[in-house]
Order: sequence, then structure tokens, then C-alpha cells
Amino acid sequence: MSKEVLLKISGVPVYWIDDTYIEYTGEMTSCGDGSPRCYGPEGCSPEPLDWLGNSGYPGCWWGVVTDSHGNPIVQKKGNPMKWPYPSLYVSCTAYGFPDYSEEDCRHWVNAETVAFSVIPSSVRMAIAPKFLGCRATVLDKKTDKLLECVCAEIGPSTHMGEASLNVCKYFGLNPDPKAGGSSDKKRWLYRFYPDDPAAGWMLQ
Repeated sequence: MSKEVLLKISGVPVYWIDDTYIEYTGEMTSCGDGSPRCYGPEGCSPEPLDWLGNSGYPGCWWGVVTDSHGNPIVQKKGNPMKWPYPSLYVSCTAYGFPDYSEEDCRHWVNAETVAFSVIPSSVRMAIAPKFLGCRATVLDKKTDKLLECVCAEIGPSTHMGEASLNVCKYFGLNPDPKAGGSSDKKRWLYRFYPDDPAAGWMLQ
């Protein structure tokens, strides 16, 4: 088996194994991105799943869709399929479904309903193959419970260990993006298989 240290994040190695998959161990931060109720302005209802600061700030939004003026798009009443939570923002993910426009919540991968893992941006940029839509797995080293999932989001370059709140639920963790997940940095083994699409997904 060929095992190369591709890079290190905060001293923790990220391995490129057999020129086939990425592997590293980290914590599990609960990600709510893509959920129609993930982010919203002060006073909206229902209360958003995550802190608005995790989606950016005026002039630099990365977790919500913005209009031509750079302002977050607010879901409106009258079209519950497109905008199920009027008054909240449209939360986005790196992966998008082209059948719907970007201002439509259905364009994005819903962290509440889809099991996906998050690839650090530094890892994604370290090798050429495509990650978004690729097959991924998460292993709980404490219980040997394994989950097959998809890579659908890109995270901070220095953060190892993040997955959708759906994944957190699967492993019996608190899925709350504000306070849930697991801080055990030695418990979760992540693998990504770039250029190998997850079942039912296309690479992007």
C-alpha cells in the first residue's frame, strides 16, 4: 500500500493512499449548510439552526445566497417548495443541483436530509481530481460504525472534521450546529474518493 503525507493541518497528517483516496482523523463539527432553515436575520421565525456569523458578514457572505447588490436573499411566502421558511435566508453549499436556480432552496444540498462530509479547502486544492459529489465514508473508531456518504461541501482550510447534521444523527450525536457534534479529534476517520462519484451523484 502506498501512503503519502499530502499535507498537515495543525500538525495532523492528511494521507493520499494508493493514488485513490484521502484519509485523515478529526473531530465532527455539525454542519447545517444547505438547510432552508440554517441561517436568517435577527427576528426571523423559526429560529435558525446556526449562528449567522458562520455564514459570513455584510460584504463577504459565503454561507448564504446573495442578490446582485451582495445582500442575502430572503425566502418569501407563496412558494413553499422553493422557499419553505419565509423570512430566513437561502443557505448554500459548494455542491449544487443545476435543475433549480441558485435562489431556490432545492438547488442546495440539505444538511438535514443528506449525509455529506465536508472537505477542507486546503485538501481539495492539493490534488487535481474532483471532490464534490465524490464517494466518502466516515468511520467511528470507537464503535467501528461506518457510514457511506457524499462530499458536498468545502470547509475552512485549517479545520479537520465536519459533516452534515444528518451524519451526526446517524452516529447518535447531538446534531445542533451551534453546540452539537463531537470534539474528539481522534475518534472520526474520514475518507474521500475523488473522481469516484457517490451513488446517484455527479462530480462537480
